[in-house]
Amino acid sequence: MPLKNESVFGASEIAAIADNTFLRCALGSTIIRGVPLETFLMGLRQALLRLADGHVSDAVGAPDDVLGLFCALAEQCFLNEYIFAQTAQETRRAEQLRDLLQRKLLDGADAPASLLAAVGAYFPLHAVPKAEALLASQWPPYAAGLLRQQVREPLEEIEDRVAIPALTTVDHDTSVEVMRQYEENPYPRWTINPLSALGRPKATADKLHGGPNILIAGCGTGEHPFDIAQKSPEASILAIDLSVASLAYARRKTREEGLRNIEYAQADILNLSTIGRTFDRIEAVGVLHHLADPKAGWRVLLGLLASNGIMRVGLYSEAARRPIVEARAIVAEDGYPSTAEGIRALRQTIIREKDEPRWKSLVQTVDFYSMSGCRDMFFNVMEHRLTIPEIKSFLDDEELSFLGFELDPKVLEKFQQQNPGADSLTDLDAWAAFEAANSQTFLNMYLFSIRKKRATVGSQQ
Repeated sequence: MPLKNESVFGASEIAAIADNTFLRCALGSTIIRGVPLETFLMGLRQALLRLADGHVSDAVGAPDDVLGLFCALAEQCFLNEYIFAQTAQETRRAEQLRDLLQRKLLDGADAPASLLAAVGAYFPLHAVPKAEALLASQWPPYAAGLLRQQVREPLEEIEDRVAIPALTTVDHDTSVEVMRQYEENPYPRWTINPLSALGRPKATADKLHGGPNILIAGCGTGEHPFDIAQKSPEASILAIDLSVASLAYARRKTREEGLRNIEYAQADILNLSTIGRTFDRIEAVGVLHHLADPKAGWRVLLGLLASNGIMRVGLYSEAARRPIVEARAIVAEDGYPSTAEGIRALRQTIIREKDEPRWKSLVQTVDFYSMSGCRDMFFNVMEHRLTIPEIKSFLDDEELSFLGFELDPKVLEKFQQQNPGADSLTDLDAWAAFEAANSQTFLNMYLFSIRKKRATVGSQQ
């Protein structure tokens, strides 16, 4: 239930919170996670909505630090795709304020920052007709940042969509359904370049001839290509995805970072055999299990892999995903729709019952705190899970060498204590036994590398 914040968030309490620079920076830059923090922010949003009521006709309005907090909270709501639950009264008032903002824009009238923030905390500002007119005015930094996030950048992405090349058709029924899901909710949600955040210099190198050719299959919103491009600035990277919305986000982030060794295109993995290219390295992390036939898509990618190339693969684990499978069954049985309202209602049910075994681990996941993450976890239109024996069988059939899993060093150390042999890390039978005893080992997914087995000397190619 939402906080009764009339008593919790008075004017003095809001002023004290607004003075917290760290909170304001965090709200505007990363998705806040944790049920207690979410409850706090829901109550704060209600209090700030009431505060905005007193200032929507006042060009000066609340103090700058309070307006800065309000704008930062609106940025947070945009980042998590408006995942917070809201009362019917909140929704009605937010809709009234949105309509007021629309009238002001249509009439060419000024809109105070408090109104922008109040609307932006419940709806994306770029969806308001004539929102682009807001960009022509001078705003204090906190409001300018909100408008950049909710108007300038989304409109830039929408305009860019027509420029994204289509490398293949997208005509398989499941591919079309998956594409529709990620068009509506691009995934994953990210804002900060992870390497720049660690203080590493930006990579700005142009494509270099002679570097490795890398294919990233299922690049989503670009976080994966960013990582590869910055770690391998000499590489030429082709990043593909079904979702044009995701690709537009990735392209904008790439331009902002000054990366020039990534080429983006819309494509269906199942149709990639027609492009006539091969790659020294292929990254297929978190994508094959969303195909109608993961192994068919895997074989298509293998056909594009150079004879001495490396493929990095990420697949869902049947054992590790068991809590999510159970949750998906409950979601289907109780009839929650995959709409924003349905996802919010599901989350509130889970939050109320968060200490129950069926939900406890899921509340701790990253994806639980964004709309696209919840949809990906609980409502994905296609999800397959594999076992290590199934992976081993596929690798044997396709004559592929297993090069090892990517895991936390502590997990690898525990495994080697139980399996001390020199070749144990590439022994899939040993890993299957280890996972049977430690079901959450591959909680995110199986992440591993493979390559084609080289022909023996004297054998015919």
